[in-house]
Amino acid sequence: MAEQNNSEFAGRHPIVIMLYVLACVIWTMITRHPVALLVSFLISAAYCVILHGMKRWAGLLAAGGVMLFFAVIILPFFSHRGVTPLFYVNGLAVTWETVFYGIIMTMMLLAVLQWCMVAGRLMDSEKLLYLTGKTIPTIGLMLMMIFRALPDMRDRYRQIHEAQIGLGKAGEAASWPGRVQSFLKELSILISWSLEDSIEVSVSMESRGYRTGKRTWFHLFHIRKEDIVWCVFMLLTFTGMYVSQDRGGLQAFYFPELVFRPVTGWNSTALAAGALGMASPAVYDLYGRRNRKGVCTQNGTDADLIM
Repeated sequence: MAEQNNSEFAGRHPIVIMLYVLACVIWTMITRHPVALLVSFLISAAYCVILHGMKRWAGLLAAGGVMLFFAVIILPFFSHRGVTPLFYVNGLAVTWETVFYGIIMTMMLLAVLQWCMVAGRLMDSEKLLYLTGKTIPTIGLMLMMIFRALPDMRDRYRQIHEAQIGLGKAGEAASWPGRVQSFLKELSILISWSLEDSIEVSVSMESRGYRTGKRTWFHLFHIRKEDIVWCVFMLLTFTGMYVSQDRGGLQAFYFPELVFRPVTGWNSTALAAGALGMASPAVYDLYGRRNRKGVCTQNGTDADLIM
């Protein structure tokens, strides 16, 4: 939760955040136009850097380099569709269309992963349970328990590993065979601990009457005027982009040759509006950080004057 406080947009209503994330992710997955995908990739990369920092984003980009290598270097040797040969290998053409298609698909996959990283910072288990609790309560509860279990297992493993280091059975003092044996032992302890905890949770839920009657829900989320304004703004900015895609204004064909619909007139206006909708939360976060920084600076100045 401490990390989410760095994002002003994360403080909006969960419906607003879900609407934004779904609009961006679905758009990135259905469009094939290079310009539209480039816009989504750049905006998601910028927002990912704002929320997670350059180091986390660089790690994702490094993983994307592996995917790009496979899609651009390896795949064209097995897929020979296209009419523009670059060179021949054993009489089979390596075509420009296949190479370019690999680049575009890698960019689309990276954009989707970046939007998922953004969603991971904006959403948390409490917001997810609020969105799914009344409609699909079982799935919502399961997702919340999974999100809770992952950090708990990480913390438990750290405790187990530190205890093994204290006993001298792990760490730099232990030999390589000893480290392997210690890791297997730590893994066994972690699994046993997690299973025991799951049994305790199930017994606790049963003793509290889970699924024995109508459940009541408590949450601190309330729709405000700002949330309604955000929803209306997103509908206005994203609708034109989706309509343009549905009408074929952003069509793109890669085989047998590259054919792209020019982004002009109405299509360019719709894409620009969609880009504005994607980038607005990032600008909102930057503006909020600037205001917080100014308030902190002013408070520090006032404190110095008092002293």
